[in-house]
Amino acid sequence: MSENFIFPKSEKLCSDKLIDRLFTEGDRSIGVFPVRLVFLQLPEDEFSGVNVMVSASKRHFKRAVARNRVKRQLREYYRLNSNNINQALKTNGKGLLLALIFTDSKLWGSEKLGKRLDSAFEKLLSSIENSANF
Repeated sequence: MSENFIFPKSEKLCSDKLIDRLFTEGDRSIGVFPVRLVFLQLPEDEFSGVNVMVSASKRHFKRAVARNRVKRQLREYYRLNSNNINQALKTNGKGLLLALIFTDSKLWGSEKLGKRLDSAFEKLLSSIENSANF
């Protein structure tokens, strides 16, 4: 079975209302340097699937080239590893709003960044599974 590694427009968090809701109600945060994950779980009747936004600070990266590189790395990691999150949400009957925020002021190689993101996504998956038990 071939896995479908895509990141369609339907999974991109673009709505201002949902972004505001994520940062006001979404008090859950996972920090694994150099990335911080902010997420909000919603019941499936209210929102289904996953919506993701990616951010790199202009404060840390003055040049747009560097910001775009970091955001491209984060999106690519999510694209390749989103199947685990989607499966966990389907089994729990929840929706997820997720923000990937890059917090370091230096550029990282994709492999080193991927290792850090692996641990962050493992914590996210365990948090999703633990919230289903309550």
